[in-house]
Amino acid sequence: MEKTTVVKTDEDVIRLLTAALEHEWAVSFEYLIHAYSMPKGKYLYDDPVLKQPQDMRAQTIQIGIDEMYHALQLGTILTRMGVPPTFATDEVRRYPRIIDNLGRDKMTEDQVTDLYQSARPAGVYPKVENMIWNISYDEVRHSRQFAVMIETLRRTGAEDDRVFQPDPRNDAREDVSRLHEICRLENELMHRYLKHVLLFNEHQDLSQRLFKNSINHMRHWDKTAGLLVKLGDVIRIENATRDAQGVEVSRRPMPTEYRGDGRLSALEALLPAEQTLLAKYEEAVAAFPAGDVRAQLRLQLGLTREHLFTQEWLLANVRRIKGLS
Repeated sequence: MEKTTVVKTDEDVIRLLTAALEHEWAVSFEYLIHAYSMPKGKYLYDDPVLKQPQDMRAQTIQIGIDEMYHALQLGTILTRMGVPPTFATDEVRRYPRIIDNLGRDKMTEDQVTDLYQSARPAGVYPKVENMIWNISYDEVRHSRQFAVMIETLRRTGAEDDRVFQPDPRNDAREDVSRLHEICRLENELMHRYLKHVLLFNEHQDLSQRLFKNSINHMRHWDKTAGLLVKLGDVIRIENATRDAQGVEVSRRPMPTEYRGDGRLSALEALLPAEQTLLAKYEEAVAAFPAGDVRAQLRLQLGLTREHLFTQEWLLANVRRIKGLS
């Protein structure tokens, strides 16, 4: 990531916050990928901040959510400075061993802490300076938590434990392919909504409604990742290549552009996206036999129908009111 140490102009602020935002988007996604690639409840560690035993998987998910909130903070400031929010990211990696993923997580936390704490706004942008110092100490906490996770794996003889590996036969399974497609659409919609949350942050009503939907899509992405594990598979990193050692790398783990830069165009783009996802859920529910997977998909289908209802009326309402932009 590009490092900006001297911050005297708006251009300096924009360069610093954009570099930070590309990092935060990447790790908000990467940490979740790492978490959903390890078993739930198997790896416990004594958290140095919470002062109690924690599940490594669950805490890594929580750290990923923290990073998403950092991205929203940075994106909001950039939007208010007249800069469209970027969804470009630093690269995302997944290693075959759990400990290597946690090692990368700690390394990226240390890197971004240095980015934040090396910047010198010198009193010219006190609110920005306060924000980045506040975020930096979230990153200090995360680094300490990852460090203890790593030490615990070494101490307990789990240093060589590997992430979930998909059954090669799953490439031919239609049910698994359906869930991967739903995961991809949920991830895209989560970030598509976040773009519009940033664009309309000055209007509490619209931004909060869109934020609610974004969080729901993140939860569905989470739940679907769990369903894939039940079927002997693991969540994919989009657009990833795999080297001879099994390391996956993606420089575009999510779309970087989303349609809709105004209230009307945003809502017009969100409606068909929800309709597409709804159709995929209906197909999946019809295809799966009765059981836990189908029951979970039905719950997610119901909430997707709620999103569709909300989007239809948000669009109808913006069309009837003059003067909205």
